[in-house]
Amino acid sequence: MNDLQEALKDLRDIHLPEPVSIWPLAPGWWMLLVLIPVLIFILRILLKRMLMPKYKKLALKELANISVNYDINRNSHETCGEVALLIRKSLVAKIGNQEVAGLVGEEWLAYLDRLSKTNCFTEGTGRHIISAPYAKDSDVDIDELISATKKLLGHL
Repeated sequence: MNDLQEALKDLRDIHLPEPVSIWPLAPGWWMLLVLIPVLIFILRILLKRMLMPKYKKLALKELANISVNYDINRNSHETCGEVALLIRKSLVAKIGNQEVAGLVGEEWLAYLDRLSKTNCFTEGTGRHIISAPYAKDSDVDIDELISATKKLLGHL
């Protein structure tokens, strides 16, 4: 037994290796750190589109068609009339006929400015929606009018 105790005396205790460090991160973790915010951003856009009311989707699609028709025909009178009708129909679908139907002229433009939180309709190109459909010659920037209408539809 003495020999056994002598042999065991020279043995050392078990030494465990250092714990594995979390840093530096493995490439998979870096990809995950980049992909998660990108996926969240994409999902927010998709959910926003999916949850968008049907009247708004249809109105934006119709506005795109009006823009394409203007590029083909170059008829600003007709385009202003179509935009004015589209705005009116969209607001009736969203708010209802009671509040929107009686608004005309400057009161109508001021109402549109309040909704869009701009002054595009009382002071800008949007002003033409009440006069251009009936004027012989009109100097309307249709692209700006379509942009103002998109902004208005976005606030609905």
